[in-house]
Amino acid sequence: MASVYAEDYDDSFRFYNGVLGLDDFNPMGDKACFFNIGDEQGMYLEGGHEPADSGADSAKASFTFKVDSASAMFVKLKKNGVRTVQKEPMKMSEDIFWFQCFDPSDNLVEFIGGE
Repeated sequence: MASVYAEDYDDSFRFYNGVLGLDDFNPMGDKACFFNIGDEQGMYLEGGHEPADSGADSAKASFTFKVDSASAMFVKLKKNGVRTVQKEPMKMSEDIFWFQCFDPSDNLVEFIGGE
């Protein structure tokens, strides 16, 4: 399970629900929800927090989504104006690719999957 503490709940909800497609969720008041990810995983999202220092080189936690195609997710994020750290997914092994982006509160989010 991951927990995301965001500045603006609505912006962050649109990112995780609308852009990333996490559509199985349970509302938890006006500024929080729990996204169900598969049978055993989940992510808690809560808005109303103060911003932290941003940047890929700042100390912070991150979490990783496994995707079928890192390239397809990269293109989708770029089309939605999401800021990425890498200029393209990095080849980690023969058929594994990885990259990072920032959510609306500048939290690092990572993706790993096939090309």
